[in-house]
Amino acid sequence: MRYVADNERVHRNKVISLARTPVLLLLTLIVACSRPADISVLAITHVTIVDVERGRLLPDRTVLVYGTRIQRVDSAPRVDLPPRAQTVDGTGRFLIPGLWDMHVHLDDARTAGQLLSWGITRARVMSGGLDETLALREQFLTQPLRGPGLLVVGLALRGPQSPADSGLEVIRTADAGRRVVDSLSARGVDFIKVHEGLPREAWFAIARAARQHDIPLTGHVPLELTPEEVADSGLGSIEHLEFLPDRCLVLFDSTARATRAPLPAGCGPAELEQLLEHLHRNGVWLDPTIGSFRVFAPRQWPSILTGFADVAGLIRETGIPVLAGTDLGTTGIVPGESLHDELALLVESGFSPAEALRAAIWNPAIFLGAADSIGKVDSGYLADLVLLKGNPLSDINNTRQIVGVIRAGRFLSPAVLDSLRR
Repeated sequence: MRYVADNERVHRNKVISLARTPVLLLLTLIVACSRPADISVLAITHVTIVDVERGRLLPDRTVLVYGTRIQRVDSAPRVDLPPRAQTVDGTGRFLIPGLWDMHVHLDDARTAGQLLSWGITRARVMSGGLDETLALREQFLTQPLRGPGLLVVGLALRGPQSPADSGLEVIRTADAGRRVVDSLSARGVDFIKVHEGLPREAWFAIARAARQHDIPLTGHVPLELTPEEVADSGLGSIEHLEFLPDRCLVLFDSTARATRAPLPAGCGPAELEQLLEHLHRNGVWLDPTIGSFRVFAPRQWPSILTGFADVAGLIRETGIPVLAGTDLGTTGIVPGESLHDELALLVESGFSPAEALRAAIWNPAIFLGAADSIGKVDSGYLADLVLLKGNPLSDINNTRQIVGVIRAGRFLSPAVLDSLRR
């Protein structure tokens, strides 16, 4: 896929990736192209690193950042620091890689700054103004201290909602689906997003065109198709609770739960496990955005959360991977803070704190094929990091206790983060 990160971009079959460059060669290239005064050096000393991939702690480490990358990680007592390094004392603190919000609707820099203030150093923009979101993506490549690195879908492709409905994103035919994918590919989007209402033939045309352009598919399950069909056709991630057939939404209905009414065909635990295993075999990821339903369906929210906890057990048993997203862009979903709510709700639904952290850190790196450059605090990785007051593996709510954010190798103090939030 075409993952866009600071100073690296994957275009079709050509990969331009500093992440694959040996660290010493990378540093040589940086020094050759920059005056020494242009390169920031940051040392975080005596800090406990949270190894999110393995769910373990690495105590008393010094992390040396040179430019936008981590140069090395050492046991604290053995490190000789460069004389001009900015030093941050990490004693009693915990360092995690930067967080992802994998489902936002964002087209303004102010909201992007709020995300960064909450430790979200990367986000996937799941629709908005095409020109605006592409411009923001480019802005934060050159001005990373203003917002997170962005991946952009551009438009959500959907069927018409009325006979007169029009717009580039409104798809009525297979030919129209092919043309819009060609157009979005030319604009350099990172994903193609599909929504409800797409005609069946248009969906398959969009899927074929996306494969031809090597752009991954994400989004919803159109009404004319089943979750199994979209998985078989290449949908890489399913948003919200649409990995379940509509008839199974009764699982989240409080009345049905109270009366213990018989479940519709295909909605029992064994059938749902079979469905999830089918999705898993096809490489599908789930982005449930469970916290968004507190806003979309406040009266049904307690029952929805209880129902999701039941389904979450099956998700964990089948091993289908989960991404953390918020559906930011709707009134009532707070920029940045809502991601920390999402992590807490995953834990409340049965995921461990380590699994919840992976959904916002390590899983996005795997999903994007970028686990060699993001998702770890290690040599050669991008220096997008979050410094916490408490251990998030013992209490997921400690992800809110942010005492500093490192974005592109630059340390943002609590005062700067507070200004971004305001």
